[in-house]
Amino acid sequence: MGIAEILLGIVAPLLLTLGFGFLTLSNPTSGEFLAARICAVLALLDVAGFGGYWLYAASQLSIGWKLVIGGALGATIFALGLGAQLWVDARQYSRAQQTASTTTSALKPSFVFVFGAPLGDNRSATWLMMLLHFGPESAYNCNIDFYDNDRKNIEHLWHVKHPNLPFVPTGQFDESQKRLYVAEAGVEDGTRQNFTWTPLDPNSQHYTVRISCRAGAFIEKWEVTRVNGILRAKIIIEHGPEWIRNRPEENPLVFKCEDPEFVGTPLATAIPGQKSGLITHPGWKPNYRFEVPVAIIDPNGNLQIASGIKQPDGTTRTDFGCWNILSKHFGE
Repeated sequence: MGIAEILLGIVAPLLLTLGFGFLTLSNPTSGEFLAARICAVLALLDVAGFGGYWLYAASQLSIGWKLVIGGALGATIFALGLGAQLWVDARQYSRAQQTASTTTSALKPSFVFVFGAPLGDNRSATWLMMLLHFGPESAYNCNIDFYDNDRKNIEHLWHVKHPNLPFVPTGQFDESQKRLYVAEAGVEDGTRQNFTWTPLDPNSQHYTVRISCRAGAFIEKWEVTRVNGILRAKIIIEHGPEWIRNRPEENPLVFKCEDPEFVGTPLATAIPGQKSGLITHPGWKPNYRFEVPVAIIDPNGNLQIASGIKQPDGTTRTDFGCWNILSKHFGE
């Protein structure tokens, strides 16, 4: 076997196969992309060497023809080399974009969500709903649409019974939704805003919150139920519909907390004949035992969240399942 056959028949295909091998790896590194470039260059140099050897050995060709064929061969090799380098560039850029997208989606987003507690007493008829920060960074330009699913369900059932009336008569039902806006909320800011809400049944509550911040859109589902005299909660926050459409294979879940004892309850279908819950003062009460969860307004008008309960043995209990959301920051 002559040198020409070795150069063109073995070395060039071997280099090209090796270069393609680097690019077909599931997760090629920058070093492997560089190796693929080097293989392509060496393969083309091999072809150029073969061409030069062939022209040198072709004694039947004149100098003029050798220059023409050599120029055409050189231009072809240059075009192939440039095309190969651009193709590898495109593959490497695409891989970098994919990696950046995966890294970004893995980071916790920053936004504001709604969570609350009974106001003044654990069995209060009035709840204080708080806008809390989630995530590792500040949240900006957050629009919060809060919906009471129990009240919304009663409105829906009313529409079903009155299909010819496009609107619910004024005063027929109490407020069922609320819109709020937070310009900026930082990790250390704690509660950004709050508002009072009177659930139809404090022991069975269902809420949906639509959140739109600079970091994206999110859907919050929050439920509360009283099991064996103790309030239990379940909260799920997911990315919004557009995020799900663009990433159908990724998990949209951002945050979830569910007390092990939580038991789901059906939506309300009618306004209770009498209001549930205790009517109590929202402030501090001397010699009064507060149960978690509860929010109170101290004598200075500041919001206080119960975060610890003294036990008979003198220790302080501070772990209250999902109600820890009221006193701790999440999403770092």
